[in-house]
Amino acid sequence: MKRAAIFDGITNYLSYLTTNVKTRSSLNLLDFNVHSEMFFRDFLNIIFDYDLININIIKKNARAIDLGDTINKIAIQVTSTNEIAKIKHTHKGFVADNLQTVYDRLIILIIGEKKDYRESSIGNGTAFELSVDDDVWGLAELLTQIGNLGVPKLEVCLKFLEENLAVFKPREANEVLTLVRLIEVLSQTDEETPITGMRDDPDPNGKINDRFADHAAFLRKQYIDLHELYGVALSEVNKQSELSHVRVRKLQIYLSNWSDRLLTQHRGDPRAAMDVLVAEMIQKMGKSDQGYDESAIRYYVIDQLIACNVFPNKIVQYA
Repeated sequence: MKRAAIFDGITNYLSYLTTNVKTRSSLNLLDFNVHSEMFFRDFLNIIFDYDLININIIKKNARAIDLGDTINKIAIQVTSTNEIAKIKHTHKGFVADNLQTVYDRLIILIIGEKKDYRESSIGNGTAFELSVDDDVWGLAELLTQIGNLGVPKLEVCLKFLEENLAVFKPREANEVLTLVRLIEVLSQTDEETPITGMRDDPDPNGKINDRFADHAAFLRKQYIDLHELYGVALSEVNKQSELSHVRVRKLQIYLSNWSDRLLTQHRGDPRAAMDVLVAEMIQKMGKSDQGYDESAIRYYVIDQLIACNVFPNKIVQYA
């Protein structure tokens, strides 16, 4: 059915955007959030026939709203944060700036998933009441709105997404096969004893910006450049992986121990240790008629670095 196919395409593009914003926000790459404001200004204008403008262009770092339409009296805050504290902060700023005299409705658009909040509204009995149920949207709520559009408008939405989101698909099976083979080989380990005193939760800011501050620009660029090419492939491989929880945990411990030893050997230099780690991974994979994609392996390593499975942080360093 044509409608279903178009809607599936829209869903895929928005899911891709959500994943990228979440990842880049975790690395403190907030410039991507700024671009997202411009993106959603144009996209929401298409969907709802709004006349939104970017308020941040007029008033730098406006605290309450990012987008505003004075004709339809709609204000929108675009954020990658889904915490209730962010919603309350936005409402407080909206009222403090007396924006309820300009706009009748405030929508908070979360580039991600909306939580199940206990509050159904914010500001009951004050100058302006925000409906958490109706006016806080995540990806699912936005897609519900889009799903009510007619086919011609859906086609326009899909065309906009195709032109404005560079979704990179695997160029060939080699990179997918490389990642599948790599994960399979590494997960065969029997190493089960983690190094003591290490954090096992992701801490990209503490690691990249603090611990590896001298190499932060390099690591960020490596991730961004390779994510564009291999992010979708690795995501699909992880989704299709049949590894048990036990094997996944063993793999994490193995990578943690192995990479920490290499980092120590190279006196804390992540660039040098990463080069050796990639080379040793290739050696472990052995020969194959399919060959391998070295850049895909490098992307896997830096992705695991961000997840804190490679070059793990010590608890005492970043408590």
